[in-house]
Amino acid sequence: MSTMQHDINFLMNLQEFNDFYHRNLRFDIEKVKQAFSDSSISIHFLYITKIKDPTVNDMTSREASEDIFSAFTEMARSTGGTTDSSANPDYLFKKAVEASENYYLVYYSPKNYTSDGEFKTIKVKIKGKNYRVTHRAGYFSN
Repeated sequence: MSTMQHDINFLMNLQEFNDFYHRNLRFDIEKVKQAFSDSSISIHFLYITKIKDPTVNDMTSREASEDIFSAFTEMARSTGGTTDSSANPDYLFKKAVEASENYYLVYYSPKNYTSDGEFKTIKVKIKGKNYRVTHRAGYFSN
């Protein structure tokens, strides 16, 4: 690149290539969400952003992680975990620790339980508006 940085055609072709680049994710996000939800774990997705000027030598590069951001966000939500983004890692880790330290566990047994291997969605309703409720999205009834 250093030998071609003064060739405007090369730079334009490279910029055009970057504009069309994307990762083609080929998986069923619903099945991934169900698998993580059924695993009984809690995922906290911490996205550390950059505050760096993406322009180098008159070329502009862009962040290309937006295609996986939504997948990790959905995985965290399906487990009852949190998602947050910041350029400050200290802030993000403190938020994750807070989410992991302050909680109540509620167990229940579903009425008319059937072991059919199907994914069962969990819905939680509470009285009062001063609470934040997180829970896994569901489970497989095996």
